[in-house]
Amino acid sequence: MAILKVGAAGEQAPSRRGSVCGRGLLTFVACGMVMTGAADAGGPRWVAGSSYSDPAAEGKPIVWRGGVVSYYTDNGPLSATVDEWHADAMVRSAAAFWNNVPTAAVSIAAAGNLREDVNGSNIAASNGAATAPADIVPTATQVPVAVVYDADGAVTDALLGPDASDPISCLQGGVTSMVDGMATDGTINHALVVLNGRCATPDKMELMQYLITRAFGRVLGLDWSQANDGIFGGSAPLNPSAEAGWPLMHPVERLCTSSFGSCMPEALSLRPDDIASLSRLYPVTASNIGSFSGKTLTAGASVSIRGVIHFPSGQGMQGVNVVAQPLLAGTNQPDPRYTVSAVSGALFQGNAGNRVNGILDADGNPLSQFGSNDASLEGAFDLSGMVLPAGVTQADYQLSFEAINPLDTGTLSVGPYGLGQVTPSGSLAVVVIRGLSAGATDVEDITVGDADSTHGLGADGSEDRPAERSGNGEWLAKLDGYGHSSWFHWHIRGGRLFTVETEALDAHGQATADKARPVLGIWNGIDPVDARPTNPVLHTLQPFNGAQVGLTTMWVQTVADANVRLAVADQRGDGRPDYLYRGRVLYAESVTPQRIALAGAAVTIKGVGFRPQNQVTVNGVPAAVMSLTSTEISVFAPPAGPGVTGNVDVTVTDPATLGSATIIGGISYDAGDTDSISLVSAPSGTVPMDVPIGFQVKTVGPDGATPAGGLAVTYSVISGAAVLGCGQSSCTVMSTGDGLATLAVTASSPAAAVVSAALANGASVQTRFAGSLPPAIAALTSPLYLAQGATLSWNPVALVLSGGTPTGGRAVTWSSASGGVVVTAPSTTSDASGHATGQIAVGPLPVGVTAQVNACLPGGPANCTSFQVASANPAIAELVAVSGTAQIIEAIDTPMAVVLRVEDAAGHPIAGAKVYFYETLSAWQPDCPAQGRCPAAPVLSKQTVSAVSGVDGLVTLAPLKLAGTATLLNGTAVTGGDSTLSFQIEQHP
Repeated sequence: MAILKVGAAGEQAPSRRGSVCGRGLLTFVACGMVMTGAADAGGPRWVAGSSYSDPAAEGKPIVWRGGVVSYYTDNGPLSATVDEWHADAMVRSAAAFWNNVPTAAVSIAAAGNLREDVNGSNIAASNGAATAPADIVPTATQVPVAVVYDADGAVTDALLGPDASDPISCLQGGVTSMVDGMATDGTINHALVVLNGRCATPDKMELMQYLITRAFGRVLGLDWSQANDGIFGGSAPLNPSAEAGWPLMHPVERLCTSSFGSCMPEALSLRPDDIASLSRLYPVTASNIGSFSGKTLTAGASVSIRGVIHFPSGQGMQGVNVVAQPLLAGTNQPDPRYTVSAVSGALFQGNAGNRVNGILDADGNPLSQFGSNDASLEGAFDLSGMVLPAGVTQADYQLSFEAINPLDTGTLSVGPYGLGQVTPSGSLAVVVIRGLSAGATDVEDITVGDADSTHGLGADGSEDRPAERSGNGEWLAKLDGYGHSSWFHWHIRGGRLFTVETEALDAHGQATADKARPVLGIWNGIDPVDARPTNPVLHTLQPFNGAQVGLTTMWVQTVADANVRLAVADQRGDGRPDYLYRGRVLYAESVTPQRIALAGAAVTIKGVGFRPQNQVTVNGVPAAVMSLTSTEISVFAPPAGPGVTGNVDVTVTDPATLGSATIIGGISYDAGDTDSISLVSAPSGTVPMDVPIGFQVKTVGPDGATPAGGLAVTYSVISGAAVLGCGQSSCTVMSTGDGLATLAVTASSPAAAVVSAALANGASVQTRFAGSLPPAIAALTSPLYLAQGATLSWNPVALVLSGGTPTGGRAVTWSSASGGVVVTAPSTTSDASGHATGQIAVGPLPVGVTAQVNACLPGGPANCTSFQVASANPAIAELVAVSGTAQIIEAIDTPMAVVLRVEDAAGHPIAGAKVYFYETLSAWQPDCPAQGRCPAAPVLSKQTVSAVSGVDGLVTLAPLKLAGTATLLNGTAVTGGDSTLSFQIEQHP
């Protein structure tokens, strides 16, 4: 027994003699010979390349030596209803179709039987390999073609995978052909054909005969053809003349349909396209006609049209389907019954690899083993071997040009491009050739004058001299010239994640997957030239992995500052004047300021590749975009979440392409990990009790000198008796832009006290002091910030002391001499806790005014304290989410309230600010389908609600809802000049 590799259902690729495949390996992509890549061509299925074949064979179709094909049939029945004799007859009939072409030097003949009945007892699959009889493996060249009768489908399942033999899949698994052996002289020397007996039932016999005949065409080395490709499309009735020209070797089996009913009339007849393709591969010549009795010299019995299609630059245009059709006598109408086609560049390599992914296949074999690298063949086409229509001695021919069906790739590929077809560029006018008779040859040289455009193209460098990346991060270029790659370089900073994108374009600048197939690779600037990247993160394995048509995306992460080189290449190593692409680097370079308050702040991100609809998140939370250009975005960073301090990531995302750029740890909420704090001034030694004294510190960055503004400084009483300015044992103050933070600290006891000021990262300073002689009254309420034009009832609180002890029952007199402030209760009495509450009507306040309210005990000004009321400009107010702005709950639940805070630029809560809520309630919809349009959800209700912020700046909304109904609420809150905040509540089924 020998070993065969197995894979997914489909045709198998060939093995190379003298390679590891020569020791008995069979695989769908055997030893790197990717049959869906450069091996395919319009006419020949494979063309000898430079890295494997002998020099004399290079650039020629790979065929059976001398056109002689000997096959050996299995021992045993094909199925319960088809015995061995009838199975042999089906194989002979299939061979006869090809043998009977008078202009083709082909002889397919039975030479005997295999040594055994190949079945499930002697072939089995395990872990991607199959054991098989020695006379059917690639090394068995003494049995050139082995034909296996797979009575129960076990062989098909072993080779193609479980259930591949299922009768419902007979179009795919009814007959499997595998050309798995080639010699260096450019000839085929082994193939395997497996007939699935589960499909050999009375209702499918015509289909099986059709599939066997097609299989022999593939074994002979014929490529698929798309002659008359469009006749089955649309709703128009089938044109019988066009059907008569539908080739047997079309990649789609349309003559015998998947319904397994009767095939179309004469489905098994070779069409003119099949005959011409076979005659080109195996021409009958003066030197071989003696070996083929009854055959006719090909050249003398047929007409030929050859030529080349090229761009204005002279480069050949590969991948054009060239169609020849005789004109009906006396008319200019082509006769589709005699359609013959060939693909330009059929002999030229269709996949030579590229600088990014390399030039080897998955098994380490050079991709150049198939297809010539002779540039003169890149646009050449050959329409020889065409027989004249019946009953005529000469004819006029129409030559037309069309794109290969983009679906014809992989195992169904037509022409040299197997990884993806290329739509021709420019205008290819119909050519009429008059008076061709048997033996005539016409040569056409076709220049596509409007196939090239250089409008708006930017600089494009080479590997040793890469171009500078564009200043805004986007550029337009093309992979012009076979094997050409684009190279760029720039400097990046460490701790960044960024995206490189290329969008393949057509001649009109529209995204397409039918031109270039860009792949991307990135190198360190210090890497030597020709060094292939080894980290998969740094190159794309496949093109078009992006979220849009024609888009290729690569994500890159940096560790340290460095120079980098970027390469853009075609996946196939191709390059043409019509391979336009748009490149883009989405990269965030810096963000300022680097530190913000827990309440959030405005920040500016600088970089390249930004687009208008880009979104920004800070620590994963959306930030409101205030302005945006291609190199700068201004946003308001959201408040820190619960427990969030220190450095967090800043990310720019493109929702259209899904590209992103991240500055890792780009900003910090409060102190960063390496920020520090130093003492400026503080109460020290002995100080008067109840007299506020400023405790000032300076926050600095990692260098110990640069001010670090916007940090939260937490003041705490460590020991002893002291009162902080907030009236608590611990208070937080934000440092200003110059790094200074100040808090009033009051000594409340003659005993020594220790107070500290600390950052969130643990850095701290301390001061020690003791006090004497407490005051009689002190203010407890913070200053009020009131929106201009607003009015408010305000209740500030004063603390009344007697010998340092809170005292109740004391009358406190309230007064104010400031405009916009009215004391509605001139006198109040302190309660048991010593708290006296004022009753003040505030507003409207003039712009820029700070008013004062005094609270006094008897005894003169020394027994008074004061409160401040500041006018706030609502036009520059900001909205901050507190809770309820992103809810996903069940339809039966009740959504929680949406709570927002109105703040000024310094984070002070603004009272009296108007906030408008705009709500749209739509029916809940599931996710959009992967393809097709996403249906619009019906709107169930809308409403607009207004609210006024309280003393703490908070506004609360009871969201719109329909009880028990699955809905999606989209809302927007607006305040001030342009501050908005969106919220969403999903109530799913």
